[in-house]
Amino acid sequence: MREHPLRRILSSILRGSRDPSSFELAYRHRGAPDDKIVIKLSEVRFVGKGWFLLSDGETQIPFHRILYIKDERSTL
Repeated sequence: MREHPLRRILSSILRGSRDPSSFELAYRHRGAPDDKIVIKLSEVRFVGKGWFLLSDGETQIPFHRILYIKDERSTL
């Protein structure tokens, strides 16, 4: 089975030589302004098969809620 494209992107940024704090990730969150929350990728603690875990150790976000991942130059 192939790796999910979002998992590949997130893992390469978090494990690579790029600075995760220079990337922004937006995900759908009902009840938030515009139903969207934007975080720095440095707030991601772990990437699973179809989800990622935030640094609080409790908040798990499924990949289907990701709206975009942006670096300082462009949207990935």
